[in-house]
Amino acid sequence: MTTTRTPAAERQDSPAPRPGRPSPPYRPTLLALRTELRRGIAPWTGLCTAVTLAATMAAKAGSWQGNWGETQGLLHSGATLLVGPLVAAASCWQGAREHRRSTTELWLSTPRARSARAVVAALPLALWAVAGYLVALAASLVATWPYAGGGSPFPSFAVADSAFLVAVGLAGFVVGQRCRWRLAAPVLAVLLYLVLGVPSYFDSSARFLDPAVQYTLDGSLPVWWFAPVMAAWTCGLALAALIVHAARRRFLAVVPLAVAAAVATAIVHTGPGLLREDPAARRVVCADGAPRLCLTGDNGALLPQVSRALSGLLGRLDGVPGAPVRYADQEARPGSGAVWMPTPNLGWYLLRGRLQHPEDYVWQVAHGVVNRECPDSLRSDRVGATDDAVTNWLAGTSHAPGTEQASGAERTPQLRRLEAMPAPERRAWLGRFLATRTSCSPAEVPVL
Repeated sequence: MTTTRTPAAERQDSPAPRPGRPSPPYRPTLLALRTELRRGIAPWTGLCTAVTLAATMAAKAGSWQGNWGETQGLLHSGATLLVGPLVAAASCWQGAREHRRSTTELWLSTPRARSARAVVAALPLALWAVAGYLVALAASLVATWPYAGGGSPFPSFAVADSAFLVAVGLAGFVVGQRCRWRLAAPVLAVLLYLVLGVPSYFDSSARFLDPAVQYTLDGSLPVWWFAPVMAAWTCGLALAALIVHAARRRFLAVVPLAVAAAVATAIVHTGPGLLREDPAARRVVCADGAPRLCLTGDNGALLPQVSRALSGLLGRLDGVPGAPVRYADQEARPGSGAVWMPTPNLGWYLLRGRLQHPEDYVWQVAHGVVNRECPDSLRSDRVGATDDAVTNWLAGTSHAPGTEQASGAERTPQLRRLEAMPAPERRAWLGRFLATRTSCSPAEVPVL
């Protein structure tokens, strides 16, 4: 015999809510958003973003680890040129799932608005992409921190890159919703890579509208409004496309489109002025003693290493009339009547905050002391041989680093004659030799 339960009996069997604790409101949109965040390709997109950026940074660790500008410059390139097309392809594939599953008509029969469905489906993938980027950013900054000599990271670029990933995520979703072609995702990735990469080869100020344009962050700072303007530019275009696609009042797309057009005008008008010189990085930091060794503020912590490397060269020039009294790694005004010498770009010899190949660095400094920058047609063989001998003697070597001559090879006659001179005579001869650095007449140069 079957027992029929009345609605009253069902209400009696159902658990009564606890007094004083109201039941939580039912929010289908938030539940759907939470589900999308946990399932589908969105989490995998975040993982691929982090792995792609981590592999890119690890492959070139020697070029950025130790400098905040180089770190975020390379991360900016990877996030825009590599991860941007990847996120666009993934979001395009996400947007096309209704076509693949033939559920378009079923979704049209639901009471939820089309705009809400689009945001719930597109936003999780964009958020996961930003999360993957932030994980790679944090790991890169942690890897740079022990070796960075000065300065600080650039939050503006982190905000601009995150906004760019959200924008391509939304735009790719719209393309996937509109295009039924199964190859739309990879084709979109290729086209976006070309659109982002080609403008960098032009000199027009309009190239700064490209979110993937490369910036030289070493010794520079972005303007204070860089992050909000770049975010408004990229996200404004993407939001306008999403409103036109999903909203009932499509005319509202004029608002984000007008904002994007306004900031685009500011970006093009400013052009290279988006970055300004960093006063702290360009200030001169000098070591005590004579001659004075000066580096820029961002390399100030390297003064002890550079001083040790140049100690032999400076000792050989001690007491030489007309020898430089100041060495600086930038164009700095010397004091009144001071003889100064610019050293080579220190960034070429740095690896994780350490001076690499110090013998090559010393030789380049010695070459700068001797080099007279004359055309080869005005230099005689004897003057060239004398210049080489003085350069190698100052650097404490018998040949230029990297040449085929073996370290144990016979020294040139000019170098042997210079080494055989008594110290007072050699200092006097070097004084006469350095006095002709600006002369290109072979008759005026004392030769060995």
